[in-house]
Amino acid sequence: MTLRKGMVSAALLAVLLGGCQDVAFETNLDPDNFTEYFKPSSVEVYTNESILQHRFKSLGLVTGLACQETEDDFIARESEARTDAKLKAADLGANGIVFGKCIRLEKTAACVVSVTCYGEAFQVAQDK
Repeated sequence: MTLRKGMVSAALLAVLLGGCQDVAFETNLDPDNFTEYFKPSSVEVYTNESILQHRFKSLGLVTGLACQETEDDFIARESEARTDAKLKAADLGANGIVFGKCIRLEKTAACVVSVTCYGEAFQVAQDK
């Protein structure tokens, strides 16, 4: 009886595994997306005072935008605008940013609520 149960279990397992061989697995994961996703984390936020403690080179001004397009969308947040600015700074080759100010506007032509953050991108020497 035990041998028969083992054979039935093995046969059932074979059928289940065999039935899965034609199943396609698709994903939106792409190695390039990982690089893009983590790019803002390579940019450190400095204050006007703390950047002066390092050697640095300005790479230019950047802006970041967060936009709530419809009433049903998530509200635009300053953190999203800052992340967008950090991404743009990283695209310039920066590893540091100093934010000036963020401005929140309501009911613009494109957004129910928008937040724009302004900053300056820097290449900061990593003094050790």
